[in-house]
Amino acid sequence: MAKRDEEVPYIVALTTYYSYAMLILIGYIRDMFGKMFKPSEYRRHRKGYAPLLEGFEDFYTRRLYLRIQDCWARPIASKPGAWIDVIHREFGDGKVASSKELVLKPDYSHCLNLGSYNYLGYGEVPGGVDEQVFSTLESHGVALGASAIESVPCEVVAKLERTVATFLGKEDAIVSGMGFATNAQLIPAVVGPGCLIMSDSLNHASIVVGARSSGAKISVFEHNDPESLEVELREAILEGQPNGEPWKKILIIVEGIYSMEGEVCPLPEIVVIKKKYGAYLYLDEAHSIGALGATGRGVTEYHGVSTADVDIMMGTFTKSFGSVGGYIASSKELINRIRYTSGGSVNAYPM
Repeated sequence: MAKRDEEVPYIVALTTYYSYAMLILIGYIRDMFGKMFKPSEYRRHRKGYAPLLEGFEDFYTRRLYLRIQDCWARPIASKPGAWIDVIHREFGDGKVASSKELVLKPDYSHCLNLGSYNYLGYGEVPGGVDEQVFSTLESHGVALGASAIESVPCEVVAKLERTVATFLGKEDAIVSGMGFATNAQLIPAVVGPGCLIMSDSLNHASIVVGARSSGAKISVFEHNDPESLEVELREAILEGQPNGEPWKKILIIVEGIYSMEGEVCPLPEIVVIKKKYGAYLYLDEAHSIGALGATGRGVTEYHGVSTADVDIMMGTFTKSFGSVGGYIASSKELINRIRYTSGGSVNAYPM
């Protein structure tokens, strides 16, 4: 079936833009009169110091977001399942225009949850799971109280890492306490200055942060386009480093499923290019692991690609598995390097 883009109704678009335009206009008018009649309230920095808050971002926070903040970040009083209990809130004195503080009310609404990554419903599995969690907390505590390098390894975490590695057909794995940090803090342990990263144009922000932090050269190719990848990769190899030396290492980074687009990456074609040019492949399966494939092993199983053809497999536990944290699975040598050199392992508390 051909993909059909849903068009926003004209009246919806018009009223939305009109509402924002009115908020902005009223905000600027209030600022103008406020600076004229209450100048002391607009002195937001000490004399001789540059302002910490300035520009449209400051204006947006004060005059727009704080007046419509009840539209976002709504707290719930239930498990994050298919149905959730959303707690009611109101502004301090009950008037949106004159108070910026939201106060929780004792009642709530039972709502259908359309904003969750709990794909398989594991965030609310009935029976058994809670008792296992409580039992583990009682026997092992909440945290080790130090980084994994400075303290003894936790047997529960070690078992989880072995389970992940076995599930994905890799030699070893390392887990992180945060999905975003898995990319942002562990990628710099894989590549560095003198290396080249080939990154899909719609890769997640965590990949962008990790790639920039690594110090490697970043080349972006068109989204989900193997031809663009090959063209950019071939050109980068021909040019080499600015000093004329060849790249120390080339790493292609793609996602299994792109969360904002819902598109699956053309993994077989990317693997062919990776082998042709001697590059390494880093696959982010934050959204595809557990959700794709006959047994939930992700985009490799979905496409019939061997995990041996993917050098580094990254994923998170926060989507299909209904938990927290992330992982990287690869060869034992690379996992040891990540474990003992990455900021996400050396300087962070383990799960």
